[in-house]
Amino acid sequence: MISYDTYNREERVISAHLFRLLHERLKEKATSPFGQLMSELSKSNLTFANGNASLAKLKFENIAIFCEPSIVRDAYQSKRAEKASFLDNLISLIMKQEGVNECRLYSQLPETLKNPKLTHPKQIKQKATAANIPLSEGEVKVYGALQGMFNAKPNLVITVDNLLLVCESKFTELFDQAQLTRAKKMAEVWATMLYKDFGFTEPPVYAVFKLGAQKSNPDISWTTITQIASKTYGSQDRTRIALEAALEHLTPKPQNSEKKE
Repeated sequence: MISYDTYNREERVISAHLFRLLHERLKEKATSPFGQLMSELSKSNLTFANGNASLAKLKFENIAIFCEPSIVRDAYQSKRAEKASFLDNLISLIMKQEGVNECRLYSQLPETLKNPKLTHPKQIKQKATAANIPLSEGEVKVYGALQGMFNAKPNLVITVDNLLLVCESKFTELFDQAQLTRAKKMAEVWATMLYKDFGFTEPPVYAVFKLGAQKSNPDISWTTITQIASKTYGSQDRTRIALEAALEHLTPKPQNSEKKE
């Protein structure tokens, strides 16, 4: 046994063990660890942003699990000749999300800001400030949000059937509402502009779900994940050891009663 597995508290490491767990026995569909997760998640009050869906009647098609994907960043790099039109479409969508009516599209910006050899898109707001290039209040808001789109990397993203599920997980920390709102906006971009890159033939129904300690009122808890891992792996498996140790760390220790005089 590796001792470090018993006290590693790094959130992304714990999420990596979950990534491995969800790939086990996928052919078993509903009875696989993935299927068990979907079953438990179906019991939560998960809200789908753009339609109605049920996790209780899945066909288990188009299954894929992505660990910390940064698809906006990577898609931008892959577009090459289409970079300007890709960013124009992205800016148009961000304007709607941020409630901004007037904002120059990427292709309408000054050369210093729209030339990728001079300025990376996520640095437009910063570069404009440094170079004394005026941006409107709406543009500051939109290009600030664009920076967040390039930097954001949700812990896990899951596709199954026609569903896109974005997981925001916390280990010891509480959930940040601003981060959850940003994740929902990211999910909308993916479901609207990049759904084919995730294997969908049409825009999927999407939702963001919370994975965390029971005290943080998540949609799914680390207790449930650990229970699934305990049924999947032997007692000496590193993923089971790591998840059980993580759960023990999250479990409040009973305090010793005060000694009577």
